[in-house]
Amino acid sequence: RMELFSVSFYVLCIVCAGIQVAKSRGASTNTPTTPDFKKFQQVYLIVYFCSVMGDWLQGPYVYALYDYYKFSKQQIGVLFIVGFGTSMIFGSFIGQYADKYGRKLACLAYVVLYIVSCGTKHFGNFYILLFGRLTGGLATSILFSAFESWMVAEHNKHFYPSEWSNNTFSLATVGNGVCAIFAGWLGAMVRDSFNSLVAPFDAAIVFLAIAGAVIWFTWSENKGDAAGLGSNRSDPRSKLTVACDTFKNDPKVLLLGMIQSCFEGAMYIFVFMWTPKMEPLFKPLPHGQVFGCFMACMMIGSSVVDAVMKYRGPPQLYMRDVFGVGAVCMLAPAMLASDKYTCFISFFIFEALCGVYWPSMGILKSKYVPEEVRATVYNIFRVPLNLIVVLVLANLGTISDDTVFLVCAFLLAAAAVMQHIFMTMVGLDSARP
Repeated sequence: RMELFSVSFYVLCIVCAGIQVAKSRGASTNTPTTPDFKKFQQVYLIVYFCSVMGDWLQGPYVYALYDYYKFSKQQIGVLFIVGFGTSMIFGSFIGQYADKYGRKLACLAYVVLYIVSCGTKHFGNFYILLFGRLTGGLATSILFSAFESWMVAEHNKHFYPSEWSNNTFSLATVGNGVCAIFAGWLGAMVRDSFNSLVAPFDAAIVFLAIAGAVIWFTWSENKGDAAGLGSNRSDPRSKLTVACDTFKNDPKVLLLGMIQSCFEGAMYIFVFMWTPKMEPLFKPLPHGQVFGCFMACMMIGSSVVDAVMKYRGPPQLYMRDVFGVGAVCMLAPAMLASDKYTCFISFFIFEALCGVYWPSMGILKSKYVPEEVRATVYNIFRVPLNLIVVLVLANLGTISDDTVFLVCAFLLAAAAVMQHIFMTMVGLDSARP
């Protein structure tokens, strides 16, 4: 079994590298960028990659550390649910404050909150760890909203062409996969070197500190102000109120949020479910190698987004198909539960679709979500997402694994239907004089 996943990993990496080489050779035919833009993009990506490294380094060791501290499964479940619940409850407020007081400040808060969360892992006290999950949940909300909001605002402030942001989103997704693979290797190395499950969390602190230093010295501040619209700057309403009015006045924004919640809800459930699904089928299951294969598939997906856009058009035209295929990928393991190769192929395809999803959804949100409430709206999008995950996790003991995958398939099918509606609404808007 290990040989199957080892060979798969190397083949997938070779395919990904081939795509990247082909893209670089064809770069001369694309619209040229400027030195200022390249510097801006590099500074953002350095911070983003260090920030996600701080996140990825922790992932494989959270459950193992709690188990090492002799907590029961029920206590560990509470710790995990607190993380998602905190992100769900406080996410919209965090986004509101990021838009009001500044995205740079919010990103610095991410660094501080996640360092505190990592620091709590040195203590075997349940309530200290609970506090760490709370700060970690707050940090996660910032990671998936304020960073992208800052980048889009700076991009627009300097009047860079919108197609250049597509490249930034794609590089961020590919780099995220590379960081995940590297974090798996580095985390195992420091764990073994120091013979400590806490060591990966200390390594995460180093990357978070680097991100914080670069943010502090190189980023300018931007807030939730639409460039050139002074009325938005003097709007007496709270950012949350403005965001809610945006949902009411522009159904496309609300629809985007519902699509994101369905897809990412299914994706996060999949993150929890692939291990119990594959372990009985592949004995012994090489978890690290499987994870590496998933990340390589994701990188391939994000690498082909430019080609998909070239032949299919903007994301609103092809994302319906992405969600539809994703639904089939989650339905197949549930309907053919004992077929290990169906499971193997379906999961790989789904991860590639995740790679297509991230830059594509980033492009859609950057276009349709208003600048003045961008971080607020992004975090509101994550509220139903976290609710879906919490509800499923809370009921894992009462429903079968195959039923959970059917839930994922339903969520992805719903996303496909809503994407079709969104595509129709965008077409109608463009047809109006």
